[in-house]
Amino acid sequence: MGLLSFTDRWIRPPAELRKLFGGSERALAVAESTGSADDAMDSSNTVVTVATNLGLWLPIGPVDGQTEPRWRRVGWDRVVRANWNDNTLSVIEGDLDDDGVVQDQPAVTISLTEPRNLPAVVRTRVEASIARSEQVNLPGGTGRIVGRRVPGVDGLTWTARIDTGTPDTPADREVLLQYLARATSAPTE
Repeated sequence: MGLLSFTDRWIRPPAELRKLFGGSERALAVAESTGSADDAMDSSNTVVTVATNLGLWLPIGPVDGQTEPRWRRVGWDRVVRANWNDNTLSVIEGDLDDDGVVQDQPAVTISLTEPRNLPAVVRTRVEASIARSEQVNLPGGTGRIVGRRVPGVDGLTWTARIDTGTPDTPADREVLLQYLARATSAPTE
């Protein structure tokens, strides 16, 4: 037996997905999964989840009665948290509200039948996107100011996030946004 087992062979992303890749985008890891992230597809269909240099392509259910799988890319800078447990990848994506504060979206959970190196690549890419993270004190708890690297963007992109368990009050938000303003106006190293 060689160094790589049968399950470590490279699987090429489907042509339908490769057509969606950006010009400089390349696949780093491919894992087989059943169904889709939102359980809209028949769980007997085998689809793939793909990590690229630009983000994580998550399978989503067919749209408008189509039977073909679909995907959407979540940029590494938008992944708030990714957990790997018992062949299940759980990804929490963050969206910015009007103030520039990250709001966690519901977790997307995917059962991976052949995870290969996808969990390790996801972890590495999410961690690499974070250049700086600092917890800050707020009147009602804590928050976080995060500087992230975004592919194709010079410098860092700064965001603010209210930590779990801290109420999202006007007073907390005001202090958090002051920290964010300081971070965005500070010279970069």
